[in-house]
Parts: sequence; C-alpha cells; structure tokens
Amino acid sequence: MKRMIFMTTMLCLSMSVMAQTGEGEAADSLKAELKYADLPEVMVKGERPIAKLEKGALTFDMPLLLQQMPADNAYEALKRIPGVNDVGKDISYGAQAVTLMINGKPTTLSASQVVERLKQMPADQVAKAEVMMSAPARYHVRGAVINVVTVDYAGEHRLSGQVTGQYTQSKYGDGLLKGNLLYAAGKLTLDAGYSYSYGDAYGEAEHEARHPLGEERVEYRDFSTNRGHGISHKYRLGADYKFAEKHLLSMAYTGEWSSSLNKNRTTGNSSSQTRLKDHTYLHSVDIFYRLPFSLQLSASYTRYENPQNQQLDGSIMETDRNLRAESNQTIDKWLLTADQSHDLQNGWSISYGAKAQFTRNSSFQTTVTPSGEPLPEATSSTDIDERIVNGYLGFTKQIGQTFSLDASATAENYHSPLWNQWRIYPTLNAIWNADERNMLSLSFNANTHYPSYWSTMSSVFYSSTYSEIWGNPDLKPYCNYNLSLMWQLNKRYNFVAFANFSPDFYVQLPYQTTDRMAVIMKMVNFNHRNTVGLQASAQFKAGKWLSGNAFVVGIYTNDKCDDFFDLAFDREKVTCVAGGNASILFSKKSNIRLMLNPFLQSDAIQGVYDITGMFSLNASLRWASKDEKWNVLLSGNNLTNRRFNTRDTYSNQDFGMKVSVDWVNVALSVTYKIGNYKQKKVRAVDTSRMGH
Repeated sequence: MKRMIFMTTMLCLSMSVMAQTGEGEAADSLKAELKYADLPEVMVKGERPIAKLEKGALTFDMPLLLQQMPADNAYEALKRIPGVNDVGKDISYGAQAVTLMINGKPTTLSASQVVERLKQMPADQVAKAEVMMSAPARYHVRGAVINVVTVDYAGEHRLSGQVTGQYTQSKYGDGLLKGNLLYAAGKLTLDAGYSYSYGDAYGEAEHEARHPLGEERVEYRDFSTNRGHGISHKYRLGADYKFAEKHLLSMAYTGEWSSSLNKNRTTGNSSSQTRLKDHTYLHSVDIFYRLPFSLQLSASYTRYENPQNQQLDGSIMETDRNLRAESNQTIDKWLLTADQSHDLQNGWSISYGAKAQFTRNSSFQTTVTPSGEPLPEATSSTDIDERIVNGYLGFTKQIGQTFSLDASATAENYHSPLWNQWRIYPTLNAIWNADERNMLSLSFNANTHYPSYWSTMSSVFYSSTYSEIWGNPDLKPYCNYNLSLMWQLNKRYNFVAFANFSPDFYVQLPYQTTDRMAVIMKMVNFNHRNTVGLQASAQFKAGKWLSGNAFVVGIYTNDKCDDFFDLAFDREKVTCVAGGNASILFSKKSNIRLMLNPFLQSDAIQGVYDITGMFSLNASLRWASKDEKWNVLLSGNNLTNRRFNTRDTYSNQDFGMKVSVDWVNVALSVTYKIGNYKQKKVRAVDTSRMGH
C-alpha cells in the first residue's frame, strides 16, 4: 500500500484584499488565513494494487511488492509472488511448471540456468513480473510463463557494479563470490560478469524393497550417501549500441567451465562405491538486432561438452559388479528468429515471425569390465541431427475499454531420425474488465515437450549395484493442452481454474525385474496425464509490522499407461498444495526484517509412484544500511530437512525411496553495491536437454 498524503492549503485571500481599500477588510482576511493555518493535516490513505490483469497477463508491481517483502536478487523477488515456489526441480506457479523469461525475449537457457541468471540480477532492477498462463507466439515459448521486465536505463551515463560473497554451511560448506560491472556512455553500454563457486555438497538416499525374484520375495534395503566436490567459473561479456529509439544492436558471449567429483557410498543388502568425475564446457554467442520499424532479428550459437568418467565397485547377493565407464556429450546448436509487428486502425495489431533451430548431438558411452572387455548393453554412441522450424501469425484487438483479445497460431515441423511431425499450436488470451476492480481472463495454449538427448540413447547407466538407469530410443515428445480461467476480485484476490491434458506424457519410473536383483529406472511415455485444479491467492497486512501473501491449490491427477514393461496402470489422486510468504519488520530504523516461507503438499502420485506429503520452511533475517549499499542476509533453507518420499506397490512391485538432495543449510551473504547498480538485460543459452 502506498500512502498519498495531501496537505490542506491555506486559502489565500490576498487578491481580494488588494481589491479592497479598507484596513478592516485586510485585518479580517488575515484572521481568516490564520484560522485556516490552524486546521490539522488531512491524511488520505489509498491502496495501490500489487497485481492487475494487463494484456492477458497477471502483472505484479515488483517495487511495491518488495517494499513489504524485500529480496536481494531477481529470483528471490519472484518467489515473493503469491503461488510461486521452487520446491523440487523447477520453479512453478501453483502446481504448474513455468518458463522464465527476461524482457519478453526468447532464451536458450535451461530452467536452472535462468534461475542462476536471475540470482545475479539485483531485485531492485525488476520493474514488474508478468505471469501468463498462455504465452503469445511472438515470445517463442509456450505454456505458462513468468516474464521479468527490468528497469529501462537507456541514455544514462554510469559506471556501476555489485560484489557479493556468500558462505553456506550444510553437512559441508561451500563458498560463492560473484561480481558485475557495467559501463554506459551515451549510445554504448558494456557489461561484464563473473562468478566463482567452490565447495562440497551432500545428499542421502534410502531404498527399501521386497523384490519379486522369481516366485519369491527378497527383502532389500540400502542407504547411500553422496558427497560432491566442485568448482565452477561462469563469465559473460556483452555490448549494446542504441542507434536511436527502437533501434538496438546487442552482442554477448557467455562461457562456463566447471569440474566436479562425486563419491557415492552404499551399504546394506548391497554394497558399492561409485566415483564419478565430470567437466562442463560451455561457449555461447548471441546477437540481437531490433530495427525502428518493429522488426527483430536474433542469432545464437552454442557449444556444449560434458565428458565423464565413472568407476563402480560393488556386490549384491552373490554377484559382483566392477565396471569402468567413459562418456561424453557434445552439443552444437544454432538458433535464428525473426519477428515483425504492425499497429493497425481501430485497435487492431498483427504480428508474424519464424524460428529455425538446428542441433547436432554427438554422444557416446563405453563401459568395460575389469579385464577391459566392453559391456554391450552399456556401450553405445549416437550422432543425431535435429531440426525445428516454425512460423506464426497473431493478432490483438482492443474492444472499447472492457474487452481485449490476443490470439495466434504456430505451424511447426520437428524432424529427427525417429520423428518427422507437423503440428499446429494455437494460443488465446481474452480479458474482460467487468469494472475497475474485477476482471476475468481466459487462456488456452498447446505445447510440445522434448526429452533430453541422453535419455533417448540405448545404453544402460549403473548408478549402483541395485539401480540401473536405462535410456529409451523409442521415447517420443509429448504434447499438452492448457486451459485456464483467472478471476481477479477487488484487485486483491486471484482465483484460477485450470485444466491440463498431456497425451504421451513421459517421466522416469522404476521397475523391478523378476529375473535378477535390479530396479530399472526408465523414461516412458504414458497414454496421458490429465490434471484439473483450482488455485486461490491473496495478500494480507497487519499494521506496519506484518505483510505477506498466501495461496492454496487443489489438483486432480489422472495417469494412464498401457505399456510399462509388462504392467499397465490407470491411477488418480487429489492433491492439495499451500504456501506463502510472511514479512515481519522488527525495526524500521535499523532496517531489520524476518522473512518466512512455508510450503505444504499433501500426498500425490506420479505414474506407479505414491509420493508422501511434505512440509518445508525457509527463513531469513535481513539487514540493510541506510544508503542500501551494504546488505547482509542470514538465511536458513529447508529447515525441516524435507525428504522426497516415494513408494511403488503397484501390481507385483514393492519399492520405496527416500531422497534428501537439498540438505538443511544456513547461509550468510554480504553484498556491496558500487554506484547506482544496473544488471544488464541478457538472453542466454538453452542446455535443458543436455547433460546426464
């Protein structure tokens, strides 16, 4: 809420006094002035909405939101939005995974890399965040999207930067040092960024099974610990030249070099020691050109390499397994886009464009026994060329002051050695402003998800003596169709009804084979995964000391698969998800604030898995100097030490797994800002389908 204070002004009667000649009248006017001067101040309090519906998006005023719930970086700022959380692998809005964007530009970053980019961006550089249940085709992404819009610093002259140091203590410790420097002079802007991390990570996994071996049941239990030691260097150099308004040329180079060594030790009914060493090399060049007549062109090239060496020594029952594996994945990716838009008469506008993406995946895995003999089922290679080309046409129409429509359709061809498909992807966003404080938004979109390159190989990866990870050359992309209806009530409460239909949905599931002691983890296609649900969110405030938001989601899920090894399943479940943010201001003078972020999920399903409910709590204590150049944050993440607890008891299967990959940790970070810091707007590199 923003306060607007209006002072009552004294009524000046001097003009009327000048029109009179008598001193009595002048004296009377002076008395009148003094009486008005004695009137008390009148304070009028008004509340500016944090969120409103704009052009098919639920738009959050981030500076206003961060007044109540501060954050250090853009990623943490997004988690202040009601319904947004990052429990699990991907960031989501309610129960739906979303794509993150920066300034509406298509990005080639994977979800985790976008998160890292946003963590480097100061929170006060975010102007607004647009939550779209259906992204328009001109964004070159599909499905639910959060678009981060940064503050525009065009035309400024500055030299600024930011340095952050952080130490995190979990089971083990690790450190992070990162810095950014920006120089702007007239039409030219240069920026550079570098981050260095070094330290150890820790995780645990526990397996429990009654294995169906032949006609018998064999009790099995193991406990694994994983300690990973890593070092990482990430760097970026970019340049922008703004010829004139809406005429911009941008170029950037992004690189990464990282190395890690993971040691896994398993005890119980099986024993093993695994040593995995890998490196990551990434080089990317991006060029973006925007012309004054609304034409945008972009080109990107990425080179990604991930060599690995693994050593496994272990035994289960009377079987010994001693293996050595070497693998490498090399990805070359080219991306070209072109977009054009025109504003027409009577509130109409049209947009059209095209994208071409070409990828070469050259990967191999070689596994040998102690004597040096290759293991055929764990040795393979692939050299795949993939092509994705599309074109789209869209239009927007404003009808009066109450109704707006945005619709588009994309025709796309996906070609690989296994698949050659043409598909049409429609997108629709319609908004009805019922009145100044109530709005309805209807969205529909279609999308396709592609499996990682490594998951489509035919090889077997032995993660332990009991667990095997199989590739699936027959794995195919899946399409999903999303429909949502959003209602904003009184500009304070948001309600969303949604339905997602995903034929050929795929996910990794376990299968206990009956001819030997092994559980196979394999990506498989379902007949479908269908979900429908309701989400409600709201903001709350109590005086000046407490503010926050909360959300709750109810989801019905139906998973069906007729071809999962020798099993078929058709399962359904209702799940509840709830969470929020609470900000407690201890002292405005000393600028000390406590943040609490709880998250709760009831029991859920994923294929044959039953997933036990979980509760998670993050907390942080923040202090900032009066000039905001210094910022100190003490945070505790996963304070409840949550575990992902799954169990498969479907048909003849009986396999349970408890995984704790993000051990409870405490972190202390210190940030110093040099000058008026500006984080450069960037586009980045997509490696979502790369890596093991």
